[in-house]
Amino acid sequence: MNRDTTAALAAQLDAQLAAPGAMDAARFASFLEGQRELGLVHGTRALCRHLRPYLITEQDYAAVASAAERVAAALERVARRALVDPALADELGMSADERALAALDPGDGPFLTVGRLDMLVTEGGFSFIELNADSPAGIADQLLIEQTLMALPHMAPFRGRPGLRTPAPHRGLIRALREGYAAWGGREPRPTVAIVDWATADTAAEFKVLADLLSADGHRTMIVDPDQLEYDGVRLSAGGEPIDLVYRRVITQELIGRRGVDHPLVRAYRDRAVHVANSFRTKPLNKKAAFAVLSDPEFSGLLSPEQRAAIAAHVPWTRRVKAGRIVWRGREADLVELVLGEQESFVLKPNDEYGGKGVLLGWQTPPDAWREAVRDGEAQRAIVQERSASRTARMPTFRDGIVEEDVYFDLCPFVFAGRMEGAMVRLSASAVSNVSAGGGVTGLLIVDDALARREDSGHV
Repeated sequence: MNRDTTAALAAQLDAQLAAPGAMDAARFASFLEGQRELGLVHGTRALCRHLRPYLITEQDYAAVASAAERVAAALERVARRALVDPALADELGMSADERALAALDPGDGPFLTVGRLDMLVTEGGFSFIELNADSPAGIADQLLIEQTLMALPHMAPFRGRPGLRTPAPHRGLIRALREGYAAWGGREPRPTVAIVDWATADTAAEFKVLADLLSADGHRTMIVDPDQLEYDGVRLSAGGEPIDLVYRRVITQELIGRRGVDHPLVRAYRDRAVHVANSFRTKPLNKKAAFAVLSDPEFSGLLSPEQRAAIAAHVPWTRRVKAGRIVWRGREADLVELVLGEQESFVLKPNDEYGGKGVLLGWQTPPDAWREAVRDGEAQRAIVQERSASRTARMPTFRDGIVEEDVYFDLCPFVFAGRMEGAMVRLSASAVSNVSAGGGVTGLLIVDDALARREDSGHV
């Protein structure tokens, strides 16, 4: 990905921001408060503190989309195979309850309605390191962050400018939900939708935004705690209101761990009395060990040549932590000894956590703590992934005046029923840039390649 082709536009934005009166303490405070009013928060923290969107050319955006769609399709092949292959299900680390849920046939429709790949931009290109397939967040946040940023005075020369556009992930979501419901056999032209998650979820503000978007598109939409759901053997409902389509944001392991497999949502799903997106079949996709399967030659026969090429180019070397011989960079070694001896080259991750929980960066972890985590890794079904050299970016913010900060950033594409539309842009002072771990987000602005070349050459 070539950052030089967008450098001139970034410089223009920064010059507009530095102009007298463009930004001061009162305007920045208003910018943060406006986010809170829109629900652009994690807890009470405004999500966006940086004042320039991430710029990407149409060519680079298309390259990311092509690779993201192929990697997501490859992961789907792995998940489908795990439904009928107990050895592969074990390799992924699926529990008995997860296997039982995945074995339930939800009917027709996309295997994965909505997913979000976590992607690092590196000096040599980009790498996909995880797939959030169980309950991916950030779709509405990204849309509104872009609208909020574009409304700032220094962005005025770029609003509506030919050759610039922002993506529309919310439209991708609504399209995928509606098409999935129809493929499942749903007959309502505008099905009643329940967004289901715990009432205490930190992302509750995002649900309100999504509910408003769905309502504006003609869908009766409710935000429902799992404990409010009732199933009478015919219809799933909440507060006496029948539900046609569940947009499931509650995490599988939390639902089953707290309420068990006889919860009304699971029973209605089992009876095909409601369309659930994402279905409970996506759990194998959400296992970080799925990336170990992708990058292990032992499983390459599951994949198409195009998928294997995308994986070779954009998925780092990944393995489950377990005793045995492996090949890394053309060198044969015992996996545990390799990871202990090459600590700074690896990241250690729990197989089934989210939000950056439990992730250890070898180059930032004390050797004793690393050794203990690696030794415990097999019992914990952890995975080890080769370090991707993530690029940093200088981004403007306000702190008693405009300042530039060096931040790590992720570009995390959304994939809706196999098609990419938009991406979450996460920024952090830490190499682990999850929003739930204290990171923030900024907007995504796609630049026509011809415009980028004209700006870079000085021809406006």
